[in-house]
Amino acid sequence: MKIYPKISHQEFCEEMGNRLKISEGTEIQFFNETDITSWFNFENEVRKVKREYPNLKEITIHPPLCDYNIELIFMKDENIIKKQLEKMIELTEELNIAMNFVYHTYWPVRQYISTGLELKLRNMLKIIEGKDITILLENLFMMADEKEECSAIEICKYMNHPNLRACIDTTHMHCKADIYRKDFYEMISKELNKEDCEKYVKQIHFAAALGNDAFMVKKHHGRKHENIESLKEEYDWLVNLGLKDKNFITEVGEDDYFSRKDQLQEIKWLEEISK
Repeated sequence: MKIYPKISHQEFCEEMGNRLKISEGTEIQFFNETDITSWFNFENEVRKVKREYPNLKEITIHPPLCDYNIELIFMKDENIIKKQLEKMIELTEELNIAMNFVYHTYWPVRQYISTGLELKLRNMLKIIEGKDITILLENLFMMADEKEECSAIEICKYMNHPNLRACIDTTHMHCKADIYRKDFYEMISKELNKEDCEKYVKQIHFAAALGNDAFMVKKHHGRKHENIESLKEEYDWLVNLGLKDKNFITEVGEDDYFSRKDQLQEIKWLEEISK
């Protein structure tokens, strides 16, 4: 398991800086600069972070949280995605790093096929073939017509391209179970299997869904686990699905983004249980 801290443009404490100094990677969260579904400048922040932490070997870009799923960007202007991929090629070669770009996806694979989005995505993947760059599709919990499957994985499986992989968000899995009033472990046993997870998942967004209402209550969504026991329970189902050796991004929402104390605690607990 590689534990990658998550940061953004906000300043953070010395302890988080020290954590980055010993990490092989990080994920950077970005926010809307102008209009929604628009180009945003990630180059400057990537250069800054790599300059301050030259030890980093991998950087993941997370675009603005809302209104930036891959279907919307293709609908608005697929050249936005093309420019993003071309910029990542430039950065990976110049800075000698691997890069990932996370897109939320709202559609199941059959809608990718029926609308022609599959072909458009295949054309984009040709741009980064042979490069140390991955498009990551992240599972959500309010999907358009998703049945008993994880669409992010199913799309990656259908496309079967080495530069396209899934990012499994643990909070989103819990939210989906709560929305449909399903037993969580029964749901994941139907939607996820070890063979597909091992092959098509590259990254985990790791955090807790508190209570049964994290799909609508922000302070319960993507938070620190209540204790090490509940964190271990989360970790164990991921391990059972063959996901132990993936990149774990501690995507923890908290009240103080300078201290990031909750994320730092999650990292410490993860290190403790994985020894």
